[in-house]
Amino acid sequence: MGMMKIQSKCGEVSSDRVGVIPPPESFRVWLAGSLVRLGLKAGGYGPELGLGKNTLGHFLAGPDRDLRLGTAAMISNDLMARAQEAGTALDPIPSAVSGGDDA
Repeated sequence: MGMMKIQSKCGEVSSDRVGVIPPPESFRVWLAGSLVRLGLKAGGYGPELGLGKNTLGHFLAGPDRDLRLGTAAMISNDLMARAQEAGTALDPIPSAVSGGDDA
């Protein structure tokens, strides 16, 4: 199968940059690091994506919190597109297949 372009609110990103969504604990660590690298705050970034202002903050703060798969995919695709546009490297999304280790 050929490479696809995936549309995000910040532009397009190549499908080879889209990772497997890991368990919430691993995604939480990746999300926190990605927000820091891109200089984004959870309370400001969430509403840019149509989320409540506390949605990402609650997810990041609570190990008992979870995100829907569609929300996690939207966030990861958008952050990767922003990083690509900014010329910033993000850590790979940990792979659920590899037990949460980097893909």
